[in-house]
Parts: sequence; C-alpha cells; structure tokens
Amino acid sequence: MNRRLMLATVAICVLVACCAPAAAKGTGEEIFRFAILSDRTGGHTPGVYPRVIEAINAQNPDFVVTVGDHIEGYGDDYERADAEWDSLLALLRLVDVPIHLTPGNHDIWDDTSEAMYTEKTGQKPHYSFDHENTHFVILDNSRIETWGAIGGQQFSWLLSDLGNADAENIFVFFHKPFWDNTLRRGEPDALHETLVKAGADAVFCGHYHRLFSGEFDGIEYTTIGSSGGGIDEDAAQPVLTGEFFQFAMVTVMEDGYELEIHALETGEIYRGDLVPVELLDEIERIQGDLIEISRLAVSGEGSAESTLTLTVENATTRTLDGKAVWSVPEQWQVEPSTVGYSIPPGATHELTFAATSSGGIYPAPTVSLGYPLSDGRELEVKQVARIVRRIEAPRITDALELDGEVDDFLREKAARVTELYTGSGYEPVEGETEFLFAHDTENLVISVVCFDDAMDELQSAASERDDAVYRDDCVGFFLQPDPEDVTVYQIYVNPDGVVFDQEITFDENMWWPVHPEWNGEYGVATSRADDRWTVELRIPFETLKSEPGESTGEAPGFHTLGSEGAKTWRLNFRRKQQRSSGSADWQVPIDYNPESFGEIDLQ
Repeated sequence: MNRRLMLATVAICVLVACCAPAAAKGTGEEIFRFAILSDRTGGHTPGVYPRVIEAINAQNPDFVVTVGDHIEGYGDDYERADAEWDSLLALLRLVDVPIHLTPGNHDIWDDTSEAMYTEKTGQKPHYSFDHENTHFVILDNSRIETWGAIGGQQFSWLLSDLGNADAENIFVFFHKPFWDNTLRRGEPDALHETLVKAGADAVFCGHYHRLFSGEFDGIEYTTIGSSGGGIDEDAAQPVLTGEFFQFAMVTVMEDGYELEIHALETGEIYRGDLVPVELLDEIERIQGDLIEISRLAVSGEGSAESTLTLTVENATTRTLDGKAVWSVPEQWQVEPSTVGYSIPPGATHELTFAATSSGGIYPAPTVSLGYPLSDGRELEVKQVARIVRRIEAPRITDALELDGEVDDFLREKAARVTELYTGSGYEPVEGETEFLFAHDTENLVISVVCFDDAMDELQSAASERDDAVYRDDCVGFFLQPDPEDVTVYQIYVNPDGVVFDQEITFDENMWWPVHPEWNGEYGVATSRADDRWTVELRIPFETLKSEPGESTGEAPGFHTLGSEGAKTWRLNFRRKQQRSSGSADWQVPIDYNPESFGEIDLQ
C-alpha cells in the first residue's frame, strides 16, 4: 500500500517562477478529483472568493473541502456574525458540488459561535467521511494554540476514527498549521506522531494566507495560500513566496495522488511543493538575519532627521555584487539614493545613509536589493525603514481629577501627540485626535480627545467589560512595560468608558497566544461634548506587572532603553472610527509584536 504523496522533485530553473504540474509516480488510473478552498477572511478582499469559486467550478471536481476562516467573526455581536454566515452560505451555493467545511479561528471563537457554526453549516467542527479509496479527517483547532489543548473528547474521537479507517489514503484537514511551529522547527508534534502511526498521507491547512509545504516521516504537510483573505498584493515575487490568490486541486489515483496549486489571477498551475519549507527558511534568514536595516528614530512631531545603516552579510561562497536602491516618498530624502557594493564571501558590509523628513513620516522609505538563493534564483529583498517614534512623558506631581475632562496643568505639561497615520499617509478618521501622556510615581496617565463633527453617529454598543469594544468608536493601546519580558497588554476604551483588555504572550518563535480572560484594574472616565468625546485613563504600574518606585519619589523601576535618566516602555496606540471604517495609528503597522512598537520614556 503506497501512502506517499505522488509528487516529483521540484525542478527549479534560474529566474523562472512557474512550473508544470507534477506527474504522478504511480501507474494507477485517476479515481476522483477534489478542490481545496482556502481562507476567505482575515483582511477580506472583496470579489476574490466568488472568482475562486467560479474557477473551481470550471475544474469540475467531485467535491470541495475548505481549510477555514469563512466569516470575519469575533466579538459578541452575534447578529452580525449570523448575517456574515448568511452571506457566506449564499456564496457557497454557487459551488456546483458538495462542500465539506473546516472551521477556522474567525468561524469559531467561543461556545456561542461554535453553536452558530453547527447550526448554519449543518456540519460538526470535527468529523470524517470516506470517498472512494480515501478517508478524510476534519479537525477543529480554531480555539487552541497547541495540540496539547485539543481536548480529550476530540482526541479520543480521532484515535477511534483513525483506528477504524480502512482506506488507501488518509487526508487530514485543520485550519492553523501548528506543524509550522513544531515539525518545521525540529520540535515534537503530538498529532504528527498519531498520524504517522495511522499511516496518514497528507495534511492540509490554511490560516497564514501563503503557500508552503514540507514532508515529515512520509506525510506531506501543505498550508494553502489565500482564496480571498488579505495578502500583500504588491509583493515583488508572489510566486516565489507563495503569496497570491489561489486554490488547490487534488487528483487521487489508485496508488497515490497529485497536488496542484491554481493561481487565480494568471491561471497558472503550480506543483504543491512550489514553496518547500527549506526555501522559506532560506528566504526568512536572508530577510531577517543577513540583511538588516537600523531603526529610524523619530522624536516628537513634525520633521525628522536620522542616520540609516543597512547591513548586508554575504553567506554565499562567491562575491556578492549589487546595489541598494531607495524608493523615497515625497516628504522624505535619503542620501545617497543608490549605493553599489561588492562583498567577499563570509564578509559583512555596512552602508550608511542620511534620512530627512520635511513633514509626515509615513509612508516610510523602502530599500531594495537582490540576494542569490541556493537554487540559483535571486530573491528581491524589499525592506521598509522601521520607524520608531518616541514620546518623552514627564512626571507630574499635581493631583489628577479623573472626570473625563483634560486638566489644564496636564495639557501644559504632558507629551502631546496629534500626528497619526495609516500605512500610506495620514489618518482616514474624520476629526483631529489628541493624545496626552504623563506619569506619576504609581500610574501611567493618558488623556485622549477625539474631535468629531458627527457626534450623533458615534457608535458605542459595547456595554460590559470585554464586550467587542474594538467594533465601536474607541481608542486603543498596546503596552510592553518590560522589554525583557515579552508580554503585551492590549487595552481598548469606548466613549462610554467600557474596557476591552487582554494579555498577549509569546513563545521562542514569537507565536502569540492571547489571554482575553486577563483583566487589568484602571481608573477610567469619559465625557461627550457637541464636537468631541474624551477618555481619561489612569493605568497603575502594578496592574501591568511593573513595580512603582520607592517612596523617595524616584521614577518607577523600568528597564532603561532610551534616553539617559528615563525608563522606557514599548508602546503603540490608535483611534478607531466606525462610521468612516477608519483607524489612525501612531506606529504603522499596528500589531501584537512589540518589535513594531514605538517607545515612551518616563522622565
């Protein structure tokens, strides 16, 4: 019985991105074909999913299997989630053949959403079915971050199901590719051991919106790229990195199967092992370790001046000849704009540039250069200068009245921020936003004034702690008090003072589980006027695991990162406005990773 994936070895030609579908090694005849439909949501790109469905119908498969994330989901607005399911199911009715769903984290995030998933789809979160000579297993890892948390009921079912399977092939589907964090890193994987014993052939996942694959102990693992969820549509080499809109077709034969990846935009067909993890490892090492760009430090508002250092390490066996070319937005100047280099094998070279901004700081300058891959192709590396904004928050001794109104002394003394951005320029929210930062010996003190000429359209539906505040008009903060403890605290507040907060932790691979059960203790006050709404927030150092200073009045004992005499946290913050579907951010992009944060110096 041959349970190995029938794929020929990748034959990569220099500078050629596509290749013909692999021919099956077996001599058996085709038995059936099915399609794999990947993520639709997570930065939903309108119009793509229906086109993928149309392309799948043209392939005339026997059925379709999804790998999760069908709706945007999340939060406590179940009426909205219900409507999203109705919209999704209307799209799936366009598919000409039966569909088997796999749940994703956007589909199931709590008990209520799980019940809705079952009711709407008519399918359980985990189940199995047989077709011809193949057994299909659908697992649910929507609400867990490791297989250790799978739960006894699902795992017991899986053992029983695999033990009773009597088929030529076993295919397993689940949404989050935990194997990327275990097998790919050389770590043990409890599910993998179970699948090896059962003689499984292949595992299919989604979640990352990019294609990559690897073989471990005879099982082929493939993470399918996006079928409509957000991708970098301006990627320089989307095929090389697997970041393009796609779906998969699997042809099952008597003694094996063949996996093809269909590109939506071009119609090209690629082999399933187009982006092996070895190639991905090499690309990530080049982008993350061998080519580095220094931080572009920006203090205060307005213009900025800084020195940029680009470091290139030649890890190849030949001299690395090339040039670094800057793409510079109109408000920036980078001198020189182009620099050539010749780096001997094993050597590291630094290139220095002067960067000056005459006004806004986003979008940031981008540098491009080529780097050879081990297979003879060249990787086009584009790195955006990492802007790190800094606030110098003064210490205040005046007593602060928490009443939702900004005290005059705070407006005089606090650090003030009004310049907020998106990835391509100034904020899309309508109305100025004013953030004020200061601290006393026990608290970080924040006041935010959100100007709005349409106060009657303000959205503030969340009424209880940890409701979906992020779906209201709100202000939000991401705080990392201790740079040596990779723990981030997320705090969102709406115009009525309702708080959503959670703790985010990270493992050695920067995989981030979130902990919504965490609740901090804060002082919060809000107010509304004809043209604005205001939030005052007093965050005790103690609630964020940061100890206050001694009673001598010294500043809190935080780690020093920034200017001399200051204690520094990492920080990012934003304002969200629902009527404009807009957000305005201090640091761009805004995400959980503290490496993308700015800094606040507590003076």
